[in-house]
Amino acid sequence: MDDNSSETTMEVDLSKTMNLISWNRKIFNVMGLWPSDIDDRLFYFFFGFLTVHCCLEYAQLFQYIDQLDYVISNLTESTTLTMVLVKLGVYRINAKRLCRVLDDIIDDYKVDRYKTREERLAFLKYNEISKTFIKFAIPVMCFDATMFYMKPLTGLMRSKSGTENSSRVYVLPYQTRTFFEITDMRTYISIYAVEGLILPLLTCGYTGADCFMITLILHVCSQFSILALRMKNITTNSRDFHSEFSQLIVKHLRLIRIAKSLDDVFNILLLPQLLGTPIILCLGAYNLLHSPGSLEQGMKLVVFVIFSLCMLFVLFGYCYIGECLINESTSFSNSLYNSQWYNIPPNHAKLLIICMCQVQQPLKLTAGRFYVFSLEKFTDMIKTSMAYLSLLRTFM
Repeated sequence: MDDNSSETTMEVDLSKTMNLISWNRKIFNVMGLWPSDIDDRLFYFFFGFLTVHCCLEYAQLFQYIDQLDYVISNLTESTTLTMVLVKLGVYRINAKRLCRVLDDIIDDYKVDRYKTREERLAFLKYNEISKTFIKFAIPVMCFDATMFYMKPLTGLMRSKSGTENSSRVYVLPYQTRTFFEITDMRTYISIYAVEGLILPLLTCGYTGADCFMITLILHVCSQFSILALRMKNITTNSRDFHSEFSQLIVKHLRLIRIAKSLDDVFNILLLPQLLGTPIILCLGAYNLLHSPGSLEQGMKLVVFVIFSLCMLFVLFGYCYIGECLINESTSFSNSLYNSQWYNIPPNHAKLLIICMCQVQQPLKLTAGRFYVFSLEKFTDMIKTSMAYLSLLRTFM
């Protein structure tokens, strides 16, 4: 009775794993970027808006290039938004390839694909990790982006509560060059409202893109884990050994193809992340150490702390999934070497040799095809950020 109820519970859980794909679809539909349902009008609207916005940010940066504090504050924004721009472009260019990957993995979410409870648990494990990342990253980034967007209103309310004769300063949420002076409330509200489009770009374009990447990579990890379990359970003297092992090799080659296809897409996307994230963490830490004690600066400090933690969490996510991919592909390799290969008939041994040739090197998640993401690299990037911070404080 207990076994039946546990099996039923497991089936219910597996039936809900498809929700993960639905969540990613809803996030990407905001940008018009879901691979199988591209909305070019929506995509080009957001992409064009962000391109213009980044140009105005860099124009403002060059205007005040001699003010180091301003440059540091501007670079924190412009670097982040430039990374969003790159992510949107990479996803749009590779939409067809990602669509093929989705078509390839969609059957993996069917309950009858998994024969044993261990296989279902392995699939559930990585599915739940992806869900946890989305549940945490999306709300936190949305909250932080909203806080950053609302930050100038604290100064505006304070100026309202001052004397009537005091001049009111209209501060925009993002440091963009307007090429004209804002002198009335109507113009200020209009520009302020337009810049609100950055909120969905940061939430869905920046963090949403990471959620989708992590979902796909962890799915490959789950399938490698299941493949290793099946290899351990294959009986070499079984009459069905040839057909079972042939199916295992086909599935292994399929996973290699998917993993390499994903790396082809994401290595370009992760390169600016590799270069930009340590800089943003450094600038965030600098703002944390050199913030005055006023209310407005206090709110700015809170925003920077949350943003830096969010960036740190995303960076950890990259390194974690890279580590999982290395470990699971290595685990499958070990399951081959630990099998009873010495009992396999010579005509079947060729299949094992083919598989062993494919697992000489573990699969990896790279940035620019040269930097391998792993937990060890995570600590290296934190050290790099702190080195940048130390250098910046020395110059200041």
